[in-house]
Amino acid sequence: MRLRIESFYDKQVISWSKLLLSIIGLWPENHNDFRFFFYITYIISCSLLLIVNLVQNMHDMKKVMRYITFVFPSILIVLKNVMFRWKKDQLLPILAVIKGNVKEGLYQTYDEKYKVIWYNIASTLFTTSSVTSLFFVPALYYLAPIFACILSNEYGSGNCTLPYELPVRVNLVYEISGMRSYVLFCVILIPSSTFLTIGATAADSAMISLTFYLCGQLSILDHRMKNIDLKSSKCHYEMKVLVKRHMELIQLANILADTFSWLMFVQTVGIIFSLCIILYQLLMTAEGEKEIDEIIHFMMYSIAVVLLAFCYCFLGECLISESLALEWACYSINWYESSSEFVHLLMICIARSRKPLCLTAGKFYVFSLETFGTIIKASMAYLSVLKTIT
Repeated sequence: MRLRIESFYDKQVISWSKLLLSIIGLWPENHNDFRFFFYITYIISCSLLLIVNLVQNMHDMKKVMRYITFVFPSILIVLKNVMFRWKKDQLLPILAVIKGNVKEGLYQTYDEKYKVIWYNIASTLFTTSSVTSLFFVPALYYLAPIFACILSNEYGSGNCTLPYELPVRVNLVYEISGMRSYVLFCVILIPSSTFLTIGATAADSAMISLTFYLCGQLSILDHRMKNIDLKSSKCHYEMKVLVKRHMELIQLANILADTFSWLMFVQTVGIIFSLCIILYQLLMTAEGEKEIDEIIHFMMYSIAVVLLAFCYCFLGECLISESLALEWACYSINWYESSSEFVHLLMICIARSRKPLCLTAGKFYVFSLETFGTIIKASMAYLSVLKTIT
């Protein structure tokens, strides 16, 4: 059983990313413009319906904040996917290298195997947890009042009226007044939650998978550097191979950072303001002594956003740590027992390792655990301003 699990995670380096991006036609190796056009048109249509209702309710601050909660993420999702569509071809060299590595074997020893499998498992867990949380939190918002009404009619007084909550408000287009029209629009609009979830996580899944792949390969490089046999006649050749591999990983990391830099800037801004708005609604709901289910919903939503921010920062921290660890691995070698040519190669590797590899948000933020604290502080600052002006 354990061997089967290890084999599964060993080969599933980018499987989740490929699945999610292929659904919306954005997989770099096999993009589909028609599928992407259909997807982006559907999301923009849903967003416009939300914006129209936002404008109609500008006089009601409570409704304005409620609509902003859903309008803002949907706009960010559109921007993220358009930006990824523009940059996706830059990932082709990384995908080509991954395919070659998987074919040749991602590891050579027992210790290397667990380094690769750990990062592959982490990639899968981060992706599946993001998809699950971002799908069920909005869905529960609309399903909760319906379930409450059904249970009331089943076990209570039976005088509850079905709230006819839809994933997207369409009262401007057609008045929802009966079960038939309600079911019809539910069938049309229920995919919006699924499509929004895919749009929010597809590009992120690619970044997570590729970053953890690089972390795994840097960890393997670190292990091989520490265990190089200086007494072997092939040590000079082995060192050349390691230096070449290190340079290749640096180039791939730079490509990855450039591809996702501005996309992650949009995402970071979205996280800061989304968390601010959600926490504001949570505070207002708690102060108003409203239904407990609304309080629980906003708590779940805020937790999902915080975990998403932590995911990005943890990802960046792993890449920084693994890239800097290689410098110490080079120092730990008994270089004074080796030839001058070997020492020269070692110095090249040390020099390249001094600048850590990292993920950035538009060249403004470097993702790390320190940045996670900065994001939370920024959200709290904007929350304080929002409470003051309202």
